[in-house]
Amino acid sequence: MERTGNITFSVIVPVYNVQAYLSACVKSVVEQAGPADWECILVDDGSTDACPAMCDAFAQLCPGVTVIHRSNGGLAAARNTGIKAAKGKWLLFLDSDDYWPPHMLEKLRAALAAAPGYRWYVCRYLEQDESQGMDAKPYPGPVERFTPGPDADPDYAARVARLYAAGHWAVWRFCIDREFLVKYNLLFWNEVRWAEDYPFDLVLAGACPRLYYLDVELVVYRANRAGSLLNAGLAKHFAGIAAVIHRFEKMFAAPDCPWTPAEQAEIWRRTANVFWPQARGAACRDAEVRAACAPGLTACKALWKLGDENTRPDWKLFAFLLNHFGPRFALWAAGLLKRK
Repeated sequence: MERTGNITFSVIVPVYNVQAYLSACVKSVVEQAGPADWECILVDDGSTDACPAMCDAFAQLCPGVTVIHRSNGGLAAARNTGIKAAKGKWLLFLDSDDYWPPHMLEKLRAALAAAPGYRWYVCRYLEQDESQGMDAKPYPGPVERFTPGPDADPDYAARVARLYAAGHWAVWRFCIDREFLVKYNLLFWNEVRWAEDYPFDLVLAGACPRLYYLDVELVVYRANRAGSLLNAGLAKHFAGIAAVIHRFEKMFAAPDCPWTPAEQAEIWRRTANVFWPQARGAACRDAEVRAACAPGLTACKALWKLGDENTRPDWKLFAFLLNHFGPRFALWAAGLLKRK
């Protein structure tokens, strides 16, 4: 495949200890049909398995593939490293345990040409359930509320609601104008080491009030993979949420804060909706897990009275116990209820 002079797409692939998946990921990019108007930036985030050597081999053998080795800093920092090195018109994010469907770039080029004038495009995706094996057949991700076309609703909360109703919050379903991100310094937050995507989404939705939904399946997402960041230790989840709280508090307290009270309220609501499923998971039978998670719940105290998740009677009770008796008692008591 001949390389083109101009780079249209920069695909950023953070890599950390995924040697069983990395070849399929890179192959899905390198073997895309059509002009080679892309660059694939592998960001080795201090992997301790065979990934560093594999990245070097791909960069040597595959035109358009480059590698950056860095000390471990987390997914957000790795993506930021890739953004700063990218040269393409459009940024695409691909997790190294996922892969692109065949002919995806052909379809994306055509879709972008048919709907010009936007800085941010949101696409469909496929899922592959890893609990059914690495060769399980991909199937469409949630599509029932995905409506192709523009969204320029001036109501921030309404735009965010449609964004999340249309599928997973992850950035691997986005195509974003690179110069726009650089101009407004829209980077990931390095200190957030779990669920890094959703605060980025919320900030991007405020900075870019016009987006377009493309009827293109951008990625095959491997769901339920053992060892993935979404399946990492539960106590770390609260540390990530607490880092988000601290960052938004700092933003909203700034004298030149551009966020309206309504927009701030929506951000806190969305952050609380991320918190509550983790809190529910911590209310388990395992005393060690409860003890490890209790400090994290305390660090997220700003969210205890927020969110939409407390609809079931038992979880309304949990929220009451949490607010009145603190996390240790609430986790223990909710754990008792689970035993019945």
